Amino acid sequence: MNIVKELLGTCKISVVLAYLMVVYILACIYYYVRTRTVGTPFNDSLTKKQKAIKAKSSEQRKNIFYQGIIGAIIVMVLFRPFNRCAKK
Repeated sequence: MNIVKELLGTCKISVVLAYLMVVYILACIYYYVRTRTVGTPFNDSLTKKQKAIKAKSSEQRKNIFYQGIIGAIIVMVLFRPFNRCAKK
């Protein structure tokens, strides 16, 4: 934790890269939590409709991931954790 505090305190990281990194991490966490209950239709279905089921599931998971990215961007805009570095 001291490494993170030191990096943020001295602004040795690119602010844009820092925001993108946090957005991606938060989106991944959101995706993981939201998709735990979605199921695995590809593995559960061995019928001819398998491709249609997989496509629908893939679309749903993609939308959930994009929701996570948008949510993470909103959190970053509201809290601006790297704003102090941008002013230097």
